[in-house]
Amino acid sequence: MARPILAAMVLAGSLAAPAMAADTFLYDPSSLRPAYAADGTDWSGAYLGVQAGYGWGGNGNDWSGTTITGWAPDGDIDYSGLAGGTYAGYQQQMDNLVFGLEADLSLARYHGDDSQFAGRVNAVDIDAFASLRGRLGWAHDTLLLYGTAGLAAARFTKTDIGAPAADAQLATGWAAGFGAELALADHWRLRAEYLHFGFGDVETPLVVGGAGYRHRANAPALDLVRAGIAYAF
Repeated sequence: MARPILAAMVLAGSLAAPAMAADTFLYDPSSLRPAYAADGTDWSGAYLGVQAGYGWGGNGNDWSGTTITGWAPDGDIDYSGLAGGTYAGYQQQMDNLVFGLEADLSLARYHGDDSQFAGRVNAVDIDAFASLRGRLGWAHDTLLLYGTAGLAAARFTKTDIGAPAADAQLATGWAAGFGAELALADHWRLRAEYLHFGFGDVETPLVVGGAGYRHRANAPALDLVRAGIAYAF
């Protein structure tokens, strides 16, 4: 009786050994991939895109001349319009966390008149703005939700009835917002985004009727909603 039992144990061991070897050496490589790669989308790398949207904002409006001391209120200015441009960035993914840096430049036509007067008396135009922002987001498969904040700049031009257009002034400040991206096939990524821009006061010298005065746009602000599409390298 012992001989048949021993033979059966040897046979079972000989059959189990190749199976164990197969399990040891023929593993599934996907088991070693990070969680984000297993989800199917890796958000790491550089990207370049174009975007367009609608913005609105405003600022307080003061002026100072030779006959008054300090600044006098001169109504408020509101503006709105379309904007379009380009953006580029680089980001890195660790598990579901995505972080990176992005720069954008937009051309715009935001025109606002002084609400204190009838007609186009005092006006402000914003024709370009840009930002350099950090990004931090959470990714799940083809969806990325993110927040963003950083530095911003815009080009302001002040005009007044009867006066030649003043030189454009550069306003600096900050930008912050949030957005969502969707990874499409063949490296394309679609996004929707909201940003708020806040700038410091902008002072502009003007000459009307041979007399000089200064205009000040107080704390200009801009809100922007836009959509974009980018190619990820």
